[in-house]
Amino acid sequence: MNSIEDAWIAFTQDNYSVSEHLFKGILADAQDEEVIRQAKFGLGYVLAFTNHFEEARTLFLHLHDDAEKRGALGEQHRALHQVGMVERMAGNWLQAKTIFTEEADLITQLGNLPLPVAVNAYEQGIVALHFNDLERAHQWLKYSLEQARLTDDQVAVGCAYRGLGDYFKRRGEADLASHAWENAIIAFSLVNEKKAVEEVYNRLRNIG
Repeated sequence: MNSIEDAWIAFTQDNYSVSEHLFKGILADAQDEEVIRQAKFGLGYVLAFTNHFEEARTLFLHLHDDAEKRGALGEQHRALHQVGMVERMAGNWLQAKTIFTEEADLITQLGNLPLPVAVNAYEQGIVALHFNDLERAHQWLKYSLEQARLTDDQVAVGCAYRGLGDYFKRRGEADLASHAWENAIIAFSLVNEKKAVEEVYNRLRNIG
């Protein structure tokens, strides 16, 4: 039987068709409710990254509603975060802003642990940057970095630095942007996030 781990490995290698096939295979065979939820979560990611936004949104909303019924607040916030991600990827920025604000309320109920706060603040910063609300974007992204540094999650640290670099680039502050992006590369490199490293290198190459 296919494993969740195999499906995620395929996803991280951009083998989306293989990943989708594996997640769907798990859903067809699994009896355990927790395995089914994990497979639905993974499949939602694949659908989002292959631009099947409506299907991805439906899956994550289902997971959110299921978690809410079970009183699983942590799962509820994670599913809602993914709904926000889908809306952002689909270009529905106002809806994304609303969802990430709702997610922040759930994170507060969970005790404002640093990692969920960092990830949510990053998304709120990116949304503010999209709307050219530069002051608020800077506040959110700085907050994201502060919280990410309290964790051992280098991806969260890298994302916060990448967002800050984007903010400084928007302000025309090339030196500060470069410095932030260089820190993002260091963080992503520590956990071998090759695609993220290349993305940030492309920002540095095109800074002029």
